[in-house]
Amino acid sequence: MNFQDYSQSKTFTATAVMQLQERGKLRIDDLVTAHLPWLAQHSDQRWRDVTLRQLLSHSAGVIRDGQASGFWQFQGEFPDEDEFKKQIMQSQLVFEPNSEFKYSNFGFGLLGLVIERASGKSYADFVAENIIAPLDLKQTTAEYSPEFYMATGYSRFDLQQQRRPFQHVTTGVLQPATGFCSTAHDLAKFFAALQVGSGKLLSDASKREMQRPSWQVADEANAGSYGLGIDMAKAKDGKRLVGHSGGYPGFIGRTWSRIDDGITVSVLANAYDTAPGIVANSILGIIDQFGDASDKKRRKFEARFVNDYGVYEVVDTAKGLRGLWSNDWQPFNMAEELEIVDDTTLKIAKGNHFSYFGELMKYEFDAKNKPSAMYRSGAKNYVSLDGDVRI
Repeated sequence: MNFQDYSQSKTFTATAVMQLQERGKLRIDDLVTAHLPWLAQHSDQRWRDVTLRQLLSHSAGVIRDGQASGFWQFQGEFPDEDEFKKQIMQSQLVFEPNSEFKYSNFGFGLLGLVIERASGKSYADFVAENIIAPLDLKQTTAEYSPEFYMATGYSRFDLQQQRRPFQHVTTGVLQPATGFCSTAHDLAKFFAALQVGSGKLLSDASKREMQRPSWQVADEANAGSYGLGIDMAKAKDGKRLVGHSGGYPGFIGRTWSRIDDGITVSVLANAYDTAPGIVANSILGIIDQFGDASDKKRRKFEARFVNDYGVYEVVDTAKGLRGLWSNDWQPFNMAEELEIVDDTTLKIAKGNHFSYFGELMKYEFDAKNKPSAMYRSGAKNYVSLDGDVRI
């Protein structure tokens, strides 16, 4: 099922610009006016100093969404090229170029026009031929199309605990900033291709240039850095992440690709009041808990149990048996360390001091030697669920 990706589109656009640089069609340190001469007529003469690199790194000082941005809330259609140019020419730069990080969808709209002029193709055709087709992204397009099986985006809950469905939108000249539709599978495939050493889409030199921090971003909502059409962060364990997020009423998503080991995770949701960034980070954290080693003695205790509080899992990790509540997006944050006492008993060696820390967990096994029940503090509170016992 396809989701509208919105600002994750920017990484596709940055990749296209870097491809054109590698082919000698432009340089990212070119002035924008060298490719879009009409901008030289702007009343704000600072526009003459704006470079492609500054647009890619959100440091040109360009207004974020134009002078009439109601289209971000279904109040009218996204601008076409003529309306876009009109609003650009009516807008002064908000900051001096290269003085502040200021996120701008209109800046990436300009990059789309540069790509068209430098390549001689429409933006959609260029990215289809040079990014989508080479990676065989079968469910990816630069713009919404009713031909795709699309998820429906929904509003937040109202006071009656109901969600309202939203219509799909086309994004006009802002496709390069926010137009793409895709699946989590295709997005993970695309961002994995941007890993240095993948041999796909770009040279390693261009990928390093994209992923080199241009601006540190540290405010109440964000903590990380931004390169060229791609953002960066460090996980709690210090591992480096590159990727992008995107959102619009009804859709929100986050893709992270881990530089250290190449693992890439993409999470898409069809309601804005969800937390795909937390989910993506949690998935990466869960993956890190498991290694290649398998201990038969430990694995016999693996099971999923349920009670009125939720689902409790015993899993064999790289560091030993752990007990956790898997109805939490970050289940290992408060995982209990479990030690084998005998063939039917585990001890909670480390865990929440307000819970059963230090006590025993007694198992019952069925005729196939599979866990059928577990007792904590003498009470048969947990019953094994059918199905796969792994997370």
